[in-house]
Amino acid sequence: MENMDYDEHVWTVGDRFYKLAQKYYGDVKDWWIIAKFNNKPTEAHVNIGEVILIPRNIQQFLNTTKG
Repeated sequence: MENMDYDEHVWTVGDRFYKLAQKYYGDVKDWWIIAKFNNKPTEAHVNIGEVILIPRNIQQFLNTTKG
């Protein structure tokens, strides 16, 4: 997923993928994009203080993940 623009978010207490999806994409249903982009299947796989990458262009991300 090289050459993909993304935002950085430092994981803090209370963060959830669905909350980040709402903040960055306007839809909680897109939580899995953030999880997959970071190879973190669940929030339990993320540590406080870890930097999470949020892809800016959902369609570009989806195009790179198609088999």
